[in-house]
Amino acid sequence: MKKSYINFLMKCITVSGIAFLLLLLLNYRYKQVMEDPYADAHKFDFMDSTFNNIQIANIGSSHGEYAFYYEELTKQSGYECFNFAMASQTYNYDLAILSMYRNHFAKDSILFIPVSYFSFNNEVVNETEMQSLNAKYYTFLSPRYIPGYSPYIDLVTHRMPILSAGEDIVKLFPPSILYSFMPLKAFAAESSVLTPEEKAEAEAKFYEKALNRYQRHMENKEEYFMQERIDNLYDIINLCMENSITPVLVTTPYTSYYTDMVSAEFKTEFYDTIHTVTGSTGVPYYDYSQDERFTSHLEYFADADHLNTEGSIVFMNTIKEEIPEYREFLQNNDPIHNGDPNWQPPF
Repeated sequence: MKKSYINFLMKCITVSGIAFLLLLLLNYRYKQVMEDPYADAHKFDFMDSTFNNIQIANIGSSHGEYAFYYEELTKQSGYECFNFAMASQTYNYDLAILSMYRNHFAKDSILFIPVSYFSFNNEVVNETEMQSLNAKYYTFLSPRYIPGYSPYIDLVTHRMPILSAGEDIVKLFPPSILYSFMPLKAFAAESSVLTPEEKAEAEAKFYEKALNRYQRHMENKEEYFMQERIDNLYDIINLCMENSITPVLVTTPYTSYYTDMVSAEFKTEFYDTIHTVTGSTGVPYYDYSQDERFTSHLEYFADADHLNTEGSIVFMNTIKEEIPEYREFLQNNDPIHNGDPNWQPPF
């Protein structure tokens, strides 16, 4: 009897081990064939090895991700810069990221904090979408920094995504095509040379995109100005001040197609909220959302509210001239020309 029990137990262990090994192999294959849903989070893979003295950075959602362009600052003047922004990123995740990486900043660094029309609510429209977007943070944030950390979500979205594959399981079997992350592309990158018909078509596309963005950002929201998000912003500012980081609030440029859809009543409350924050903290705020140097220049935009590469370069040149905190930082910290009486901002 005892021998039979031991044999049965060994068979159970063997079968369980084979099943687990098979699950691991399927999970490995599933990760290979599936389109990478967390491509924009891969930049954090290099934080510990490459970014340990960050001087200029930004947080935020996709508005920050596409507005702040650091390549010329890095290559020409040797600044260490990092763009912490990702699509639909809310202030609670900005705070989580800064909390985890605060020791990667240089002393007396500068941080741009984008304030978008949807910054004080959630851009996502339902719980399923929120879980899907938040899953990417499980790939690089320590569990103690992840808001509302769930071991289950960690398991089924990051470590063993095969467990939540659902209908996508069929992709394990046919040949798969791996897609790379594609940056936003402009509808009218060369609008200055378009024919009147082509320009009208491009404008129609921008209008359609603006409507879609407005509906996503503004419709089906129970509350536009959540106290939780406002408190998150205060916490971000306090974290900056405690770590010798200069915070600067900024609203990035949008096309007029997008801003014209937003009601005057909303804008009044939006700016009142920001001015309450700046008034109580002393943090500066700069608004480029309706700046005429950008709003009607479709060649600067990838869509209704995101700058393209050309637009982000123009924007970076604009703020280096017009934001005194930024200009002073560049003048005091230029690693190549610091102390030169004829100093001019880089690029």
